Amino acid sequence: MVLMTNPPKLVYDESGRLIEVILTAGDYLAYLRSIVDEMDWESLPVHLQDAIDRMLIDDVRNEKETAVDLGTILADDA
Repeated sequence: MVLMTNPPKLVYDESGRLIEVILTAGDYLAYLRSIVDEMDWESLPVHLQDAIDRMLIDDVRNEKETAVDLGTILADDA
């Protein structure tokens, strides 16, 4: 599994401390999906649970747009 396809941008403050990491949206979603596959849900911090919930809700919304009614599928095979 490839987790990141683009290098993250590292942001440092004036004293040289890393303060921010910027990811592409695709890499962030891949990261969330890897967490779903590898981590125990109850051990995740709430902010990651919320992010994964939002990602899964978006997945369902996208699936609804391409969903085909079962009746239509069965009628096509008949």
